[in-house]
Amino acid sequence: MKRKTDRVAIQGGIASFHDLAVREYFKDQLVELLPCKTFKQVCGAVTHGDSDYGVIAIENSLAGSLLPNYGLLENHPLQIIGEQYLRISHNLMALYGQSIQDIKIVKSHPMALAQSSEFFEKYPHLEPLETDDTAESAREIAMNQVRGVAAVASTLAAEIFGLDILEAGIENLKQNYTRFFVIAPKRLKMQTGGYKASLNIRIAHQVGSLAGILQIFKRFNINLTLIQSVPVPGHPNEYSFHVDLEWTKEEDFRGAIETMSKEAQAVSLLGVYKKGIKPY
Repeated sequence: MKRKTDRVAIQGGIASFHDLAVREYFKDQLVELLPCKTFKQVCGAVTHGDSDYGVIAIENSLAGSLLPNYGLLENHPLQIIGEQYLRISHNLMALYGQSIQDIKIVKSHPMALAQSSEFFEKYPHLEPLETDDTAESAREIAMNQVRGVAAVASTLAAEIFGLDILEAGIENLKQNYTRFFVIAPKRLKMQTGGYKASLNIRIAHQVGSLAGILQIFKRFNINLTLIQSVPVPGHPNEYSFHVDLEWTKEEDFRGAIETMSKEAQAVSLLGVYKKGIKPY
């Protein structure tokens, strides 16, 4: 019997870091990429059935959480079904036969450029130019045979598009990783037994509200791995909290959710999933 090929929507294209995350998470499955320009388009593709799954970056060890992506998850009928950690290594690449001194402009995603700022301080003649995607910057150089211009992208991009890596590992810190969420339509059955979950909690704007919620987690032996406050649109001085949590007993998780639902103004379960492995 022929195996089903699942379609996976990502921000960016082939050889992007999102592509690498897909290759890691779906390594035992047949998948077809659906490249999108924005994270909103990724969520829309999964919502409307144009894609079976989506993969979106949610946190970087240097830059922190991508808060707009949490908002997208809240505003689309989606659920988180998995997470993937990916070691991020940035590389300067260009057409063969050139040195760094021949390069004048370096194109890449603003995040990649920011994470390689110390490299650009060493070579002040290089002018960083922001683009929508790391791999797409590399592809355009190769396709148009542009000399004097380099890209910052993955080693896979250099391999696929036939570019020469002028300098590898130009990121400021080597302990640089990005965490990705794997998302699916909410109509699919929510997983159980994953022992990790992401929630959005909205609490009353009064003294002790957050402390009360935190006490519930403590009472049920729940470990918080992330807590991030986000302003509530249209409600000045009010915040909701994105929370990632882990547990060892399923009954503790269920008890915490049930108790918290009575105390908080609103609790939205964004997904239950298996804990990913950090690269460090």
